[in-house]
This record gives sequence, structure tokens and C-alpha cells, in this order.
Amino acid sequence: MISKCSLTTLLLIISAVSFGQKGQVEGVWKTQDQKDSLLVSASGKSNPALFVYFPSKAKFLPFTLSAGGDELVHFEPDASKMSLTVSADGKTITDANGGAKKVYTKVSSTSPVNYKTMAAGPDDFFDFSTSNYYAGINFYLSSHPGLPFMPNSAFITKKRSSVVKIEKFFARVSGGGAVSVQKEYDLVYNFNSSGQITSVQVIPFGGGQETDTWTYAYNGDKLQKISSPGRVLQFDNDNWEVDARQQKKVPFIFPMWDYYSSSKPRTATLPYMTGVPLNEYFYNDANQLVRICSKDVSEPNILEHCTEYTYDKNGIPVKIVETKRSK
Repeated sequence: MISKCSLTTLLLIISAVSFGQKGQVEGVWKTQDQKDSLLVSASGKSNPALFVYFPSKAKFLPFTLSAGGDELVHFEPDASKMSLTVSADGKTITDANGGAKKVYTKVSSTSPVNYKTMAAGPDDFFDFSTSNYYAGINFYLSSHPGLPFMPNSAFITKKRSSVVKIEKFFARVSGGGAVSVQKEYDLVYNFNSSGQITSVQVIPFGGGQETDTWTYAYNGDKLQKISSPGRVLQFDNDNWEVDARQQKKVPFIFPMWDYYSSSKPRTATLPYMTGVPLNEYFYNDANQLVRICSKDVSEPNILEHCTEYTYDKNGIPVKIVETKRSK
């Protein structure tokens, strides 16, 4: 019979081995002819996963490493399995999916996605911790709050704020310089005494549309679920959204961050992306995030897509203006 202490030790050993194997797989892998590659990044502690970027498919997919360390497994929504085979010596990864067998050899042990850890200071409304899953969302701050940004709970607690209301506007600037501005909605954030969001209301401007309400459920300090009128989002203890199999979902992108000397993010760029960074971040003298600008690749006629933030005297944002400038 295994004692509780022995069982705990065994689990710790298995966990350590698992993390060690993931560290060995993480990095850049290429075929012998250098025409194809895999970028492998590890993320998560309570529910660790490997994210593999396939340049030929232009997407990341989440994988789990088998107990033996010889197979990477990914499940599609229809429950079909996709697997990559890791050689016994850990020097090659074989992709035999789709009939075309490809063998990749590791050329770099450096993660293609940098993970600079930053503590969330109590003086920032936005959570700048790029080790948080929401960093992949926070710094895109979608104009539609399908996944609202997560304010820094330390800031909310310090300011003893229970409600934050933010007005959202949209502006379009034509190629001729004509400006059109309209208010879209109000965002009303409600917080508990620990600074956690309890609900977010999206109140359309002018009436005629129903108010959407997003509610948040936690287990201690860990977000577990966000419920909205259209869907329910589930999260693991790494703050990652997961599917029904507890498989981590891939965010919009995995950015590579560049920082100012103040440790605030300066740019976010796709791994090995060349040219203009995907997003650039700008701050005022008080180190508050005041503008995010990007090249909207989904709209070729857009020269610039910027989102600006206005704060009150307590450092709480009260206004968001999203502007698209056309050619």
C-alpha cells in the first residue's frame, strides 16, 4: 500500500519528468530541406500543454505530451485525434498526418514565444502581466467585448472600486480627412471586494437593443467560467480557456513582446513575422496605456487602426475611442 506521502512524492516526480520532457520538445524544428518547420512552445502549470505552430497551415494547435514522452496529441472538435511522434532520443518529431510524412529535427531550444513575467502593480488599471493568458487578449482589447479585458484586481482593490463605467466610441477617418464619430455602447464593470469582476454589462447606446450581461464565476482566486447570452466559456487554473476535454484553446495569436525600460509592453509581433509589428503600445507621463495602434490586415483599405483610452483623476478609464483610418 502506497502511503499518502509516497503518493505525493510520486506525483511530484511524474510532474517534474513531464515538465522536463516539455522543455526538451520546446523550440524550433525544421525538415532536412529547410522548407518546413514547427515552432513549439510550452505553457501552463496546473494543466500544462504544448502549442505547435505549423507555418504551412499558419496556425497554432494545442497538444499534450503522452506519459511516455513519445507522442504529442491534439483533439479536433469532432474528437478525431492528430498526433506527432517524438523519437526515443528526442532528436526528431515526425508528422505522418494527411499521408505526407515529414520529419523535423530541432535547430533551436529557444521558445519562439518569449515569456517575460511581470508582477501586476497596484497602480495600473490594465493587467500588464504577460504570463497571464489574458495578455493575448488584453493587448488586443477587442472593440466587441466577446472576451472583455481583465482589469488588474490589485488596482481595483486599492481604489476600492465596485463599479467602473466606460463609454465606447467608434470613429472613421476617410481618405479625404472626413471624420465620423458615433457612440456604440457603455461598458459597466462590477467588482467584488477582492477586485474580481463579477459581471460586465454591455449597454447599447440609444436603446432599441437589449443589454448583454457577462457573469464571472471563480474558485478562490481562479477564474472558472464566463457566462454570456450566447455562450459559456470554461477556464482551467492557468487562466486559459479550455474545451470540453480540458484542452487549452489557442488565443488569437501568441505574441512576441518587446518592452520599454519601464517593463511596459512596446510592441507585439507574430513569431518570425517581418515588417511592421502587429500592435504598438503608447503611454503617457503617468505610465498609463493611452493608445494601441495596429495594421488591420483583415481590411486592406485600412491604413491605421488605433484605440485610445481616457482616464479620470483616479486612473480609471472612462472613455475608449476606436478609430479606423482609410486609404
